Amino acid sequence: MFLERLGAFVAPVADNQGAVIQDPALLAFAQAVYKVFGDLDETGEGLTIEQIEAGCPATDPRIFDSRIALFKQLKLLRRPHGHAYQRRLLFNTTSVAGLLVFDKLRRGTGIQEILFLLDETRRDIQAGLITREEVSERLTTLRRALSISAGELVQLRDRPVEELIRERRNHRAADRLLTEAKELVHVVERRFSELSSAGAKLITQALRYSGAANDLVDRLLRAVTAERDFSMLLPEQYRTAALQSAQDALAAVFANMAFDPPAASITPDEILATVEQYRPRGPTRRAPRSPDLPADHDPLRRAREQRARQQERREASLRLQMAGHSEMDLTAHIESLAWPEAARFVAEVLAASGDPDVPFTVLLPDELRVNADGSVSYVTPMQLIDEGRRTR
Repeated sequence: MFLERLGAFVAPVADNQGAVIQDPALLAFAQAVYKVFGDLDETGEGLTIEQIEAGCPATDPRIFDSRIALFKQLKLLRRPHGHAYQRRLLFNTTSVAGLLVFDKLRRGTGIQEILFLLDETRRDIQAGLITREEVSERLTTLRRALSISAGELVQLRDRPVEELIRERRNHRAADRLLTEAKELVHVVERRFSELSSAGAKLITQALRYSGAANDLVDRLLRAVTAERDFSMLLPEQYRTAALQSAQDALAAVFANMAFDPPAASITPDEILATVEQYRPRGPTRRAPRSPDLPADHDPLRRAREQRARQQERREASLRLQMAGHSEMDLTAHIESLAWPEAARFVAEVLAASGDPDVPFTVLLPDELRVNADGSVSYVTPMQLIDEGRRTR
C-alpha cells in the first residue's frame, strides 16, 4: 500500500516508472490534468479520457497517451473502487499532495518545512500525542536538516553576490527558526528531561544556521554599501531600517549625495489663485421657461380629475374581468399570460385593491404555485372580490 501511495506521489514528475522527468513541460502537463479535475469533476464521479483531453491545452497525441498511461500505472489516475471496468477516472489525492510539494521545491522553501516540523513537534508534545521515541527521532531529523542547511549557507560565502541575491529568499526565516527551536527544546526538557542532550545538539545547529544566514545578510549589506545598489535589499529590510534605525543613521546614507537646490517657495494664496485662473469653466444652465397656462388653471383640480379617471378606468377593467361575478380566482388567467403582461396585470390589480375608493379586495393565501414549463414559472394564487356586488 505504501509503495502504491509513493508511486502516486511521484507520478507528476516521473518520466517512466524508473526515472524523473528532464522536461519541465511534463510537470506542467500533470498540473493541467490536476486543474481539469479540480474544475470539471464537481460530482466526484471522475472524468473520461475524452473530457481530460478536451480540458488540457493542445498536446501532441503521443505525449498525451504516454503520460495518461504512466499516470494510470503509478495510480495518479485510478478507477473508482469496485468499478474496474468503468470508463471514468479519479485523480488520486496523494498526487495532489505531490504537486503541492513539487511547487514548494520550485520556489525553494525548504526552510519552511523545518519550521513546520518544529512547530508541529512542539504542539504534539504539549497535546500528549507523541511518544518519547518519536520525539527523539524528530529531534534527530531536525538536527540533521539544520546541519545540512547551515552547510549550504557556509558554501555560499565565496559565491558571487548575484547568487546570494537568488538564495536570500530561501533563508529569510533564520531568526524565527532559532526562536522556534528554543521553544521546542524548552518543551522537551519539561516533558522528556532525558532528551536534553538531543535538544542541546539541535540548538547548536540552529545557532550555526542562524549565524550563517546572518553572515549572508552582512555580505549583501557590504555589497550594497560599496556599490550603492539598493535593489539588492528586500522590502522587509527597508521597512525594518525605517522602524528601528536612528534618524542620523538613516540620513548618513545620503551624506555624500548631491541634490538640486530647492525651488522658490509659494504661498497657499498663490496656489489657490493659480488654480482658479486655469480651472475649466463649468457649463451654464438657463432656467426652463414657464409654460403658457390659462388664467383658470388649477393644478389641484386637475390632479383630482386625473385620479378620478384612473379610478374609473381601474374599476371598469376589473368589472370587465369579473364578468358579472362577485368573486373570481385570477390564478389561471395570470398563468396564461406572458411574463411581462402577467407582472403588469398583477400590479394593476393590487394597485386597484389598495385604492379605498375602488370597491375591490384581493385575497392572497400563504402558498406558491410552481410551473417550471410555463411562461409564468411561479405565482401566488389570487382571488378578486367585488365588495360592491357582494353587499347587495
